[in-house]
Order: sequence, then structure tokens, then C-alpha cells
Amino acid sequence: MAEVINMPRLSDTMEEGVVAKWLKKVGDKVSEGDILAEIETDKATMEFESFYDGTLLHIGIQEGETAPVDTLLAILGEKGEDISDLINGKDKNSDKKEKKIPIKKNLIKTTQTLKKRKLHLKIKKKIKNQLQKLKFQKVLRSSRCLV
Repeated sequence: MAEVINMPRLSDTMEEGVVAKWLKKVGDKVSEGDILAEIETDKATMEFESFYDGTLLHIGIQEGETAPVDTLLAILGEKGEDISDLINGKDKNSDKKEKKIPIKKNLIKTTQTLKKRKLHLKIKKKIKNQLQKLKFQKVLRSSRCLV
């Protein structure tokens, strides 16, 4: 199964990177830990290593090009594997239909729930106040008896 490699965030302030040099070519075997490319950040040029084993099937950003973080950098997989969907930006699970959520119905249900909760809190507060008054009255009655 092909693995998409995106432009990494190599520093906290990095917003984009420049591929200074590719150390592997399309068709080369790549092992985990191999250096794929040198990437220039806003602060330094760093080596970027592979976290996967496979064959380099596609290079998304050519040498000297600038790209934002999380842009398609490369694709690793098995030699001859179809990666056209990945190149076109489709996710691996794009075949699964997204579940449509009826927003209006959910909004109405949420609003009704919030109204019920608000009413519940008002009632709870009134009951609490009444209980406090009753306790105060009991204390007053018992203090009268003592006098």
C-alpha cells in the first residue's frame, strides 16, 4: 500500500520549505531511515529521512521548489502500484461515502436540548434557594426555643 509523504514541519516557525536536493530518484528502493531529501527551512537546511520502506514512486516537489507544510512531497509504495488517486489528492479511503449529517435536524435537537438544560438549571436553582430558606427558618425556630 502506497504511503504519502507530506512536507514536514521541521521547526516550530516553519510555514513552508524548499527542497534543496533530492538524494533518491523515482524508482529507487528506499528503506526506513534512508535520507530522501535535503529541505531548507526558514532557519536551516535539514536532511529528511524516510519512515517507510518501499520504492520512490512519485516526487511531488522538485528541487528548488517551495511548498507549504503538509503539501505532497513524495509517494512510496510497491513498484508498479497505481498511485493516480493519491497524486490527484484523493484520500486512501475516498471510496467510502461520507455520511451526510442533516444539519438542520441536528441543530433543532441541540437547541431543544439546550433549552431543556437551561430550564432544568433554573428549576434546580429555585429548589436550592427554597431549601436554603427552609434551613434558615428551621435555625430561627430552634433559636427561639432556646431563648
